[in-house]
Amino acid sequence: MTTSEDATIARIAGAFPSLGALTHAVLARWPEHLPYLRRSLGAHPDGVLVEIDRAAAQILRLIGAETATFVDHYRWMCDVFNKETLHFLRTGAYRCATFAEADANVYSNRPFMEKYMNGLLVSQALWSNHAAALVGYTRTFMPMVKDGAEYLEIGPGHGLFLARAAEDPRIASVTAWDVSAESLRQTGEALARLGVRRPVDLQQRDVMRAGGAQQYDAIVISEVLEHLEQPQAALRALVTHLRPRGRIFVNVPINSPAPDHIYLLRTPEEAAELVRGAGLEILTQSDEPMSGYTLAEAQAARGTVSCLFVAQPLA
Repeated sequence: MTTSEDATIARIAGAFPSLGALTHAVLARWPEHLPYLRRSLGAHPDGVLVEIDRAAAQILRLIGAETATFVDHYRWMCDVFNKETLHFLRTGAYRCATFAEADANVYSNRPFMEKYMNGLLVSQALWSNHAAALVGYTRTFMPMVKDGAEYLEIGPGHGLFLARAAEDPRIASVTAWDVSAESLRQTGEALARLGVRRPVDLQQRDVMRAGGAQQYDAIVISEVLEHLEQPQAALRALVTHLRPRGRIFVNVPINSPAPDHIYLLRTPEEAAELVRGAGLEILTQSDEPMSGYTLAEAQAARGTVSCLFVAQPLA
């Protein structure tokens, strides 16, 4: 069946133009990916697809004229993840156990990192659990943030969340921390491509050694904790920068084999205990399974689930 003959993809493309453009760009170079995209995108109701279409528009702006390169890197990344999944299912462990291993295998390997980051960008709209994180951030977390909030994000990456905070007139100030100066440079470039005009304070800081008395009303840490050897210690350190009654958005996956993931959580309950153990009260929890699976199916198959939390400091 061709893309134009697939009813699910054709309907989505007609109703959601940016998502349709991104989907067709992928399928033009990788038509075999059609069954996956049908399962992944077809599972979302239209109300959710509205938000994913907005994310796809951001992604297309970041890709610019390099669509073919990004799509090829996305396909390459999917192959890498499949290899990591086979290793995980065979051994019950992630390939890397320390940051030093992840740094040697991934972060210090610039050609690998470029393809990896490009592929991850495309996945933000096309993988259902990645898209659900954007939706949860926009529809659950941001409405719980008070007017005039001072906002902090840890490890902003491509800046998709950060751009949304910067565009929100209720947010008084926007700050981001990353341990890598190069990552912050790339985030700054991404924000410029996304048309963000208000000042965003990009700071090179390690959350484990942040120090200082600055506090924030809203903190976001999404897909960072699984990269750390001591994620709960990092989260505890971060909570010291959260004002009483402030809100924090935590996105951490379980059973998520990736070339740079080192901390393994196996159940949503373990993820929740990680958050509670940092001195937080969980206000909402949403467990979003990988594309094509129900939550029960993903857990039975040791499949990836993105665990999304909105929490506040314990009184």
